[in-house]
Amino acid sequence: MNSRINVVVGILYNSNKDEILITKRTGKQYLSGYWEFPGGKTKKNEDSFSALSREFYEELGVSVAKARRLIKINHDYTEKKVLLDVWKIYEWDGDPYNRENQEIRWSTINNLSNYKFPEANKYIIQTLYLPDTYGISRKTYKDYSHLFSTARDYFNSGLKIFQLRLNFERDAKFKKNIEKISKEAKKNNAKLILNGLASDIEHYTVDGIHLKSKQLLNYTSRPISGNYILGASCHNEKELIQANKLNVNYAFISPVLNTNSHPTEDPLGWGNFKNLAKKANFPVYALGGISPLDLSVAEEHGAYGVATISTIHELF
Repeated sequence: MNSRINVVVGILYNSNKDEILITKRTGKQYLSGYWEFPGGKTKKNEDSFSALSREFYEELGVSVAKARRLIKINHDYTEKKVLLDVWKIYEWDGDPYNRENQEIRWSTINNLSNYKFPEANKYIIQTLYLPDTYGISRKTYKDYSHLFSTARDYFNSGLKIFQLRLNFERDAKFKKNIEKISKEAKKNNAKLILNGLASDIEHYTVDGIHLKSKQLLNYTSRPISGNYILGASCHNEKELIQANKLNVNYAFISPVLNTNSHPTEDPLGWGNFKNLAKKANFPVYALGGISPLDLSVAEEHGAYGVATISTIHELF
């Protein structure tokens, strides 16, 4: 089959926003017995939101009032090719029940790994781990003890994702300290990301890899498993298009505002950021002269969240 099937997918949170609804595919369906996020095929001439609303009412008796696109991902199974158009549902009415005799269940994000999902859904799950505030390390620290102390304070503060962007030599000492920080992240249900090469995922105990913009062109397809988070730095439309091809889970768009670290670099400004954000089929973070206080402004301009270096470190 050469044509790609358009499928809408909905992420429905419970009233406490701490559990997500999943359903089990029935015996007559492709990949029966697997769990998935509710949704279905888009009909001819049907827009995505209408398809989402229809599928949720038909399958679960739920009326979708407000939703926002999270990601779009192309995935090729042996028998078929699909385009998954994934939406986060923010407002809905009704009491979900199995209108098609499918098994339904509520699950925390952390417990989703205990269910058997189709391969493409693994990418969705990793994306769901992304919080709206993303912290980035400095390139240098006095020593590893200083780095660990900063990371520990960061996780203890409740922040859920931290990227190591370090100039330290990649030796045995580096690897040992990455393991130590990784254990601290897991204690706090946080994700540890390493700024480096895709191949680093095989050597370090991290939850994902962040690619520099120059590295994007080195790959023709997603270079790491969907079981990990893949991010990228982007500064223009060309790089965002390439990131789309690699099915990244997120990207930084930068620099949005003036920064002390790159005073001669022209900032994009919020208008250009918004235009670039529209080109992405995945969550984008605003980076460059940004603090957590800018979150609402960033969201108004199409950002999923904000990423910051200096402001995070000022907290500790």
